[in-house]
Amino acid sequence: MSELRMKDSPPGSIGACSPNGWIDSSLFVKWMSHLIAFAKPTQNKKILLIVDGHSSHKSLEAIEMARQNGIVMLCLPPHTTHRMQPLDKVFFGPLKVNYNRECDKWMVTNAGRRISQYEQASLFSAAYLVALPLKKQC
Repeated sequence: MSELRMKDSPPGSIGACSPNGWIDSSLFVKWMSHLIAFAKPTQNKKILLIVDGHSSHKSLEAIEMARQNGIVMLCLPPHTTHRMQPLDKVFFGPLKVNYNRECDKWMVTNAGRRISQYEQASLFSAAYLVALPLKKQC
């Protein structure tokens, strides 16, 4: 994982990749460690983590980590996340709109160039910072 891919990413972001480019259980556990450090859940102050049914989310290590750290994992039924994901409307939908807007602005100011993997973090960061006030309202 090149640090150049994380250039101008939102503060506190982490980056990782697997040998085949797809998420696996070890990457998910690494992400959960980051979530725990950031959200600081406890047994008395639990958080809800909504996941799809991907096998990477259901490893014994991930489930034990969740239980030990006050994370309640809710697994949506297979093939329903497109209908049941509650954050799609209030956060991820607006984030996607903002990201597309940032990409459009970049392409206008960089005519003839393609957005590469090295611009994505910066474009996402700009979109995320616009969507962040929406997240705080939820």
